[in-house]
Amino acid sequence: MTQYPTLKRLQVSLRSLPNGENAEIWTLDKYRHHLPITCGDKQGTLDRDKLAKVEPCIRSNNEWYTPIEFEKLAGKESSRNWRQSIHFQGPPLKELLEHGHLTCPGYNKSKAKKSTLPCSSNTVSAISESEEEMEEEEGEEEELQANPDEEEVGMEDEVELQGNDCSTQRSDTDQGDDLEEVTDERPRVGQNEFRVICGALSGMLHKSRFASGRCGNSIRTEDRWMSPVEFVAQGSAMPNALWRRDIKWEGQPLSSLIKRKMLVLHSELCDCPLCHTDPQALEEQKSDEDCFFSCGGLGDLVMCDHCPRSFHHKCHLPQLDPSIVEDDHDWVCTFCIWNRYTYLPRTTYEETLMIPVSKHMLPCHYLLLSLNHVDKDHIFAKDPCIDVRGHSSQIVTPMWLDKITEQLLDQQYTIGMLLTDIQLIFSNCDKFNQNKPEFRDMGIKLKEFYEQFVEKVFRRQ
Repeated sequence: MTQYPTLKRLQVSLRSLPNGENAEIWTLDKYRHHLPITCGDKQGTLDRDKLAKVEPCIRSNNEWYTPIEFEKLAGKESSRNWRQSIHFQGPPLKELLEHGHLTCPGYNKSKAKKSTLPCSSNTVSAISESEEEMEEEEGEEEELQANPDEEEVGMEDEVELQGNDCSTQRSDTDQGDDLEEVTDERPRVGQNEFRVICGALSGMLHKSRFASGRCGNSIRTEDRWMSPVEFVAQGSAMPNALWRRDIKWEGQPLSSLIKRKMLVLHSELCDCPLCHTDPQALEEQKSDEDCFFSCGGLGDLVMCDHCPRSFHHKCHLPQLDPSIVEDDHDWVCTFCIWNRYTYLPRTTYEETLMIPVSKHMLPCHYLLLSLNHVDKDHIFAKDPCIDVRGHSSQIVTPMWLDKITEQLLDQQYTIGMLLTDIQLIFSNCDKFNQNKPEFRDMGIKLKEFYEQFVEKVFRRQ
């Protein structure tokens, strides 16, 4: 059996690093955001920020995996304990979590050993839960599986759990001392959105939309909003599927989030908009409340009548006339039109590059919209010379998505010119971020989507 060094030994061995007596591995730039990890004979890179946001966070062979998926890829799924089976330079991730050097929503720090190592600024755990509580929940889950009928709590039970009005729910700051040390004043993504799965179906559960199993369309899938009951009905093949037990978050049943008060059940008597049976209120729950591009802008949103997406007038391509808000006719976004449209070039790829974009506006609009959506943090949207120090001195021809969009709307491009400018974003990113792997990886991710699109659309004969 391989003998790995403990975290304590790793800590001691690092104290002799140059440039400071107390140099620690967590302060090194190369480990600030990414850690090289192993599981069995598989190697990968752990993105610490993605782990904290409950996103696929391990990159291996140009693919992103959740810790559970990576453990399965390595043939270690029988252990069912990725924290113990995935290692960083010897110690398992469990030790890094206990000492506060990694953030993973759902992992408890309240009874972890105090660490003598300084924690980085982004290692505050989002949820407090002791190891004893986790063992209790595992036992309860096994009991629920043996007696599934006991798990489905009816609306009457929800009244007993939460009182007679959702206004009586306790806030995070009122849940005891064990939460005070790990609760941020400003909610983070990991605290308000949870990536959930049921069978082959996946989605993002939004805390602000959750009311109960049947009330509140709180889970956003690729093409619609669903209540937990609808989600488990579509995702599970079992006839007796139960939403609390069979919807999983980080391998744990959704009931674990309710027990930790990260999700709060509304009472049967609650008359908030989520629990209201008014047809208009139910209809509004089918659409996104925010712009699809997370632009943070204000103003009216135009909601697609064929999918949950909503857009500001200028965020959509083609841009929309503000009067469309008052129009009673159905409106379909570019994403839905593209998904229902078969695009087949009648020219060779070389000939296509010479065609003005005005002849192929639909795929060009869809490409720019998709790139902006993949770039969730808007890293490549704005002029980098304004906010990025040293960019203008190193990059001869800066390029960004907003500039490309403007020139596309003015129809100044041929297809070839459009693709060349997009590729310029990726080459600039690679050149400027040689020593900044987190930003370089963002460019690689965007480039991968772009290349798949070009191969599928413009190169297809």
